Amino acid sequence: MALEAGAPRLDLDDLVRRAQGLEADRRRARAAVARVWLSAAAGAAAVYLLSGPLLGPFGWFVFLVAAFALLVWALLRHQAVTRPYREAYKRRVLAPLVEAVLPGFRHEPEAGLPQEVYLASRLFPTRPDRYASEDRFSGEVAGVPLTFAEVHAEREQEDCDKDGCRTEYVTIFKGLLAVAEFPKAFSGTVLVYPDRSERLLGPLSQSLQRLGGRGRGLELIRLEDPEFERRFVVFADDPITARYVLSTRFMAALRAYRDRHGPLYAAVIDGTLYLALPTRADLFEPPPLWRRGVDVRRLERYAGALATMRAVVSELGLDVRIWGERALGSRKPK
Repeated sequence: MALEAGAPRLDLDDLVRRAQGLEADRRRARAAVARVWLSAAAGAAAVYLLSGPLLGPFGWFVFLVAAFALLVWALLRHQAVTRPYREAYKRRVLAPLVEAVLPGFRHEPEAGLPQEVYLASRLFPTRPDRYASEDRFSGEVAGVPLTFAEVHAEREQEDCDKDGCRTEYVTIFKGLLAVAEFPKAFSGTVLVYPDRSERLLGPLSQSLQRLGGRGRGLELIRLEDPEFERRFVVFADDPITARYVLSTRFMAALRAYRDRHGPLYAAVIDGTLYLALPTRADLFEPPPLWRRGVDVRRLERYAGALATMRAVVSELGLDVRIWGERALGSRKPK
């Protein structure tokens, strides 16, 4: 597996051996999970058999209440009995992998990025009704502070038909959200979206592009790079600042990054860079309990995700001055 230039060499064989050493933990967790759900099923069956003859017309109500209580108990116990295996996997397999790809970075599996950081990026204007973040990584690459975590933001949606209404949650964004701080701040907001991003954001992206961001004090910015404009759409509160921020080199880096890794969203706000990289799966979880053997592709996906975030600094040139003095001084700091 190829990592970007300058990254330490990853010993995949060692990681495979570490994962194989957790096979006994996986079997114990699998057996514990089976016992939990069998106990819940047996309890529900017992309540079903007893509720009718003992309680008469109230039997169904008692059964439904008991079944719901047993379901909640089983879900809580499922998490509890699998936690030791998940923690062991992250400690014995994922931690060495992180150290190999991102030396010195701190990984906090249960921590994430606060919702305030997600909202501060201004990339996704709809406030989520449900928000979760975990697996936070923090450290420095070439002296640039970099923090990223998995994020899942959802909005509540009500669908109604002739049979009634039902509530469901629709994903606004799911993936890695990164925050990189620059040593010198400036005042201004520049938002960069992948063009045709409605496939990922749905009606939200369409309305944002149609309105040109005017509802948030932003305007659609036209640039002189046709290749960049075929891939991205840009909104900013000041076209002069936007054109300085989106230097030729910075646009080339964003363009190359998207061609290599897929869609990305970027925001530069008062000297802070936010990057949102969509993903479909939870990247840093152990393989399913029911899968025997080592999932090498999963290990490679872990390493690829971490190497991608390292490349944020190297490919986008965050370790050097990407904006000139005129750009940094074009707006007075707050």
